[in-house]
Amino acid sequence: MFMEKMEVLVFESFVLLLAFNPLYCFICDKNAVICETSLIAEHYLTMSHPTAPKVVPYKNKLYPSNLDLQKANDQDAIPENEVIIADGLQRRVVVFNRTIPGPDIIVYEGQTLIIHVTNRMHTEILGVHWHGLFQRNTPFMDGVPFVTQCPILPGQTFTYRFQAYPKGTFWYYSTTGLQRIKGASGALIIRSNTEDAIEHIMQVQEWYVNRDTNDASLPDNQERTKIQNSQKLLSIDGSTFKSPFVPVNALINGKGDVNGLQLHTFYIYEGTPFLFRALGVGVVLPFQISIDGHKLNIIESNGYQIKQITVDSFIINPGERVAFTITKFNSKSHNFWIRAKAVIANRSIEAKAILRYRGNMEKPMSERAMCTTDDRCLVFNCPFKFFPFEQNKRCITADQVDSLETTFLPKIPKAENFKEYFLNLEFPGTSTAGINSRQFLLPPVSALTQPSEISTSCNGQCYQCQCTYSIDFLHNETIHLILTNMGENRGWGHPVHLHGHSFELMKIGFPTYDKITGLVIADNEEIRCERIKSSKKYTQCQYSIWSDPSWSNGNLPGLNLINPPRKDTVVIPSGGYAVIRIRANNPGLWLLHSLVDHQSSFGMSVLFNESFPFVHQPSSDFPKCGNYNGFNTPLHR
Repeated sequence: MFMEKMEVLVFESFVLLLAFNPLYCFICDKNAVICETSLIAEHYLTMSHPTAPKVVPYKNKLYPSNLDLQKANDQDAIPENEVIIADGLQRRVVVFNRTIPGPDIIVYEGQTLIIHVTNRMHTEILGVHWHGLFQRNTPFMDGVPFVTQCPILPGQTFTYRFQAYPKGTFWYYSTTGLQRIKGASGALIIRSNTEDAIEHIMQVQEWYVNRDTNDASLPDNQERTKIQNSQKLLSIDGSTFKSPFVPVNALINGKGDVNGLQLHTFYIYEGTPFLFRALGVGVVLPFQISIDGHKLNIIESNGYQIKQITVDSFIINPGERVAFTITKFNSKSHNFWIRAKAVIANRSIEAKAILRYRGNMEKPMSERAMCTTDDRCLVFNCPFKFFPFEQNKRCITADQVDSLETTFLPKIPKAENFKEYFLNLEFPGTSTAGINSRQFLLPPVSALTQPSEISTSCNGQCYQCQCTYSIDFLHNETIHLILTNMGENRGWGHPVHLHGHSFELMKIGFPTYDKITGLVIADNEEIRCERIKSSKKYTQCQYSIWSDPSWSNGNLPGLNLINPPRKDTVVIPSGGYAVIRIRANNPGLWLLHSLVDHQSSFGMSVLFNESFPFVHQPSSDFPKCGNYNGFNTPLHR
């Protein structure tokens, strides 16, 4: 009995050490008023070490590549936690504090968070967004260069200071160019003041061959490059995705399956309550997450609590987060595969991790759950309504759950304080994207702090043009945004994020499907997409209206007015729409954009202006932007 207790004590200490390694995690003291930490952004190489320009895996360990591996011993091995492993190939990345993902930042609700961000890149600008945080009274800290601040130039340090609110699962990432696709992101967890449970943070992302010439020419990258360029992506519902970046691999917490190296392992002690926080930190692919031998009890979606549902798996898109606990099946096994399988139809990409109960270090032998016609597997957060019938899966979509959050919005808003906007997301090509036929162009200065110097605003009815597209909101207006993904230039499910707000998901309108194949047959008929002929070979849905005019001004049927789920990110289904509701009560300048990185970079964004007259300009020593013409292209958002 004594030895068993000692084993438990040692194991739990080991779990705590792994969960809270200071190299990868900053945890603020619960009783602190101010939490202060630093992030350093720089270019780095995967599979490298300060003592070895390149490392290679050999017999489950890492060694310098110039070493005679036949003569290598344990003293020659390089610690895995000092190397960015990714998929085991060397490539250039952009990282925070030399880790992928960046360090976890864990704080408590209401604390003041001070983060010093230093840009050590020699040729790239930087900004860091704190995804899901309201930034109430601190809109200058939202982290979008040329929108809420000047960019952090090479060699500069910018100090972000804001309140940690609301509680939940959030994250941070670079908002500049395509740095997030190269690894520049990390988890930001805000615990409630009564929360003490140990949590596991699971960050899932696809991975790419670097398209930089120097990296792509590396011998061990040539075959991957050939695969990457060979085909485009196809969704389960038949919609296609045009992308200059096609993933070749996937990672969980920065690690893929590399020649016998240990995958990321989550250690738990049976009977102890553990909370899992899953984050989609990729830029293109949705992933279906499951744990062999376990049911998943979903309790939080995109930072906000929902009434618990128990499922076999869930889907997570770029920018989304899901918190869950687990229920183990009757099994004597102590090791189980955690699977993150890309939800695409024309190729197989899967990342794995290990769930390990105490004391047993064997490789998992578990298998995924069998889905049958009599016992269909439940999947939460599908970006479509149906899997192919033969897969024996049943979808629970994002709007089919009940919120446990308090609503602050009126069920029936007063007409004089209500506005309705249709925004159609368009992606006609790999280098062009837009909203309502406007390709978003960043201004040459910080729009929030230097509004009188903006020269790129949209003037009148601008179609198929580049401009700084913005919509003015009046204070305390209730806003319905009808986000559509329709017309000839629709893509697969678009994950969309709104800065500075949470919103209530009132309704998702799906297209017409073939219920056997799961393929989209036709766009949703409740929206009429107005097309104007283009001089190009395609037409665009340049504005939308309700097919039934009586649905206007918030009168459409099927709205959830009782307990709509609260979110900051939503996926707009291919051929369909989503209705979200916000109140314009947070003065600032807030971006709504696609979380598919290059879509946003190429113009799928719009600004919501709540700044006048409530935003007080920062002090005179707050940096002003010069006219950075070299950065004023859609590529550098």
